[in-house]
Amino acid sequence: MSNDRSDFVIVGGVACGPKTASVLARRLPDATITLFQREELASYATCGMPYFASGDIEEFARLTETSYGIPRDPEYFSSTKGFTLVTGAEVIEIDRKNKTVKVRMISSGEVVEHGYGKLVLATGGQPIDPPFPVAESPMIRGFTRPDDAIAFRKAAQTGQIGKAVVVGGGFIGCEVVESAAGLWGIETTLVEKEPQILPFALDPEMAAIAEREMQRQGIEVLTGAKVESIDLDEDKKPVVRIAGHDSITCDFVFVSLGVRPSVDLAHDCGLEIGEHGGIVVDSHMMTSDPDIYAGGDCVESFNRITRSSMYLPMGSLANRHGRVIGENLAGHTAEFKGVVGACFVKVFDLNVGAVGLNEKAAESAGLRSVAVLASFPDKPDYYPEYQTFTLKMRYSPDDQKLLGLQTAGKGDIFRRIDIFSSFLQRQGTLTDLLDFEHGYAPPYSEALDPLYQIASFAIAQSRGLSVVDLNISDAGIILDVRESDEVESEPWPVKSNQKLVNIPLGELRNRCGELDRKKKIIVACKRGPRSYQAGLILKHAGFEDVHVIGGGVQALR
Repeated sequence: MSNDRSDFVIVGGVACGPKTASVLARRLPDATITLFQREELASYATCGMPYFASGDIEEFARLTETSYGIPRDPEYFSSTKGFTLVTGAEVIEIDRKNKTVKVRMISSGEVVEHGYGKLVLATGGQPIDPPFPVAESPMIRGFTRPDDAIAFRKAAQTGQIGKAVVVGGGFIGCEVVESAAGLWGIETTLVEKEPQILPFALDPEMAAIAEREMQRQGIEVLTGAKVESIDLDEDKKPVVRIAGHDSITCDFVFVSLGVRPSVDLAHDCGLEIGEHGGIVVDSHMMTSDPDIYAGGDCVESFNRITRSSMYLPMGSLANRHGRVIGENLAGHTAEFKGVVGACFVKVFDLNVGAVGLNEKAAESAGLRSVAVLASFPDKPDYYPEYQTFTLKMRYSPDDQKLLGLQTAGKGDIFRRIDIFSSFLQRQGTLTDLLDFEHGYAPPYSEALDPLYQIASFAIAQSRGLSVVDLNISDAGIILDVRESDEVESEPWPVKSNQKLVNIPLGELRNRCGELDRKKKIIVACKRGPRSYQAGLILKHAGFEDVHVIGGGVQALR
């Protein structure tokens, strides 16, 4: 293979690489296309690994097969897709001047050269190195490779794990927590150094909803907890040492601190690397070398809201990158115009999603923003089997442009995030949400979609109605405008030193005189809509220090 050359050489065979090769082979069936993949497995569903580890997916092979049960192996890609896949082949050097790559065949150690016309880097990401010492042990692992999921699953099935610790409360960490504690019933502790879980996606009060779900499922959650080291005791069991906490001795540790771009090849051959450590590409996915393209978790993304670079490793983006690269290399024109950051994570029985900017991201970008929060059923609450969720929407008070949406609950959050993502891509405003025409039928939705309703709340807020988050420690009077029987069946859910007053919304106009106009009044209801109405009634009646709790009792719970 030392004298071999291909029209197109692709490095990396998980998501972006195979997608690029498949598009190229369809567009240019006579081209020679070679994909080198360091691992023996290729085109496997990385995002499905937590669900194999949990036992929801019976065999790992399901993550490496097509929807019709055919293994995605070299023979499949050759016969069905029309390109050559070489597994167990690590590209170790790029010679841009001579347009060759050096490839080390892992099984034999042989190093060969392979020429290219155009080169595609899809080298993915690699685990972030822990900032603390970690002992060597097969029972201390990351969770980015198939071997990690397979090793955990085997140990869990054979009863070797009674207690596990997950270090890192990001998306992977939250998924792995459920993998351990769900079917296997393993006693599990989640350790996160930030004051909340999911710190890069959610604001604190939304993250608290997910955290409470974990606690409800028996997970010990330690936030604001800094790991100092992971050692082994005399019995070779992992010991997680945490500053200010007792050490935790366990049977298995996941170190899930996220991933960083894998760019050694790109760096060594002189390609431009961005401020977030990823390869810099343009909207066509071309690098600083016009003969080299890149995509997937190794590149930096362009944030369409902040108009700046960011790093966002997502399998969905990697596949979209692959299509764009393939089209451009085949002589067509395609652009990847950037990202708004749509993402989901399942936390036991809770669905969690976000798109756009949270509070910290908006501040970092220098954008003025405000937020409104409310809770909703995903279909009319008279319809059987409805579920609920809480939404938090962020927007600009200057021009009412939409900036971000976060949601958590058991209901259908998914189409709300997807719809909002579309509005963000088009720089939509609150009014655009009001104009949006959604499909309606009671089995699927309310007559006015929650996105319409939360936009209405935001407009009321922009006109002067004060909306507060779930931290109500400074309230003078908490006015609960639910019906009396609601209050009796579902009492106020949090401890409070403030005075609690229950006046149902329908009685409020006639009973305003019972409230002290000199006191700060925080209005709450079950989900939020009645609170907004009550707030307007009080403002019209001359009350000045009036505030509304978004999300109501449902969000507080």
